[in-house]
Amino acid sequence: MPDECFIRVNGREKTVPSGTTVADLLLMLGYPAKLSLVELNKEVLPRRQWVERRLEPGDRLEVLRVVAGG
Repeated sequence: MPDECFIRVNGREKTVPSGTTVADLLLMLGYPAKLSLVELNKEVLPRRQWVERRLEPGDRLEVLRVVAGG
């Protein structure tokens, strides 16, 4: 098993350690979980799956931060 995994996050290539979960990635990137939405390979990934879903080579994520205001 390779030590690294190549993915795309918000259109940019990124290398993460093998076995990294979506929750791990959010922590690494500094996204607050309670204020974030994740789309994985063009499908919204439910928050309850972030801890168990391990990233795979070629995965494409869009991470959005929810902002309230008026």
